Amino acid sequence: MKKSKLFLLTYISVVFFFLVLLGLIFGIANDWRFVLGWLFWISFCTPTLVITTYFLKEDPALIERRVIPQETRPKQIIGQSIAGVLFIALIVIPVIDYRNKWSTLPFAVSLIADICVVAGFVIVFKVFKENTFASRAIEVMDNQKVIKSGIYSKVRHPMYLGAGLVILATPFSLGSLLGILIALPLIIVIVFRIMDEEKMLMEELDGYCDYCNETKYRLIPYVW
Repeated sequence: MKKSKLFLLTYISVVFFFLVLLGLIFGIANDWRFVLGWLFWISFCTPTLVITTYFLKEDPALIERRVIPQETRPKQIIGQSIAGVLFIALIVIPVIDYRNKWSTLPFAVSLIADICVVAGFVIVFKVFKENTFASRAIEVMDNQKVIKSGIYSKVRHPMYLGAGLVILATPFSLGSLLGILIALPLIIVIVFRIMDEEKMLMEELDGYCDYCNETKYRLIPYVW
């Protein structure tokens, strides 16, 4: 894809997502003074924009792999559909919680959660720096190699670690306890995705089985 077309498509997608997220938060809250909503939106969107801009310049092929590919594996198509619905619910439920004042959290807890959201994106940034093959779809590409360095020397799926941190922090960032009821099933979907991805990589990517023996943990060091 031409670089100019990739830039345009990527930024249209990013801006559209930011606006949808803004609409979900403040349209449902019906309150533009929802401070926690603004802090979460900034904590989520700012690193997303920084990461996108950086890699459009430094590694446009990675961005193309993040924007264009579609899943072809039936299990992953179903999993992504479920994850998409759960992610919307991850935003909607805490905002409804805020609107109806079902649960509250100390402001400091939400601020710490915002920091965790940003930290999750920092992990994703490190993953992209280390692994240009990080596609949105589960696939093995031509000339792909096993990445063992950096954060990949600690866990085999660090991008999901970053995403999981963002997911678990989101309800607390929005000041909701109820949102964790959505975050946990979404984490379970990620776990199933990892298991299916590892099965494919062991079968199709040379050296992956050896890597699994060297790097014991999939997602969380000393846990799993």
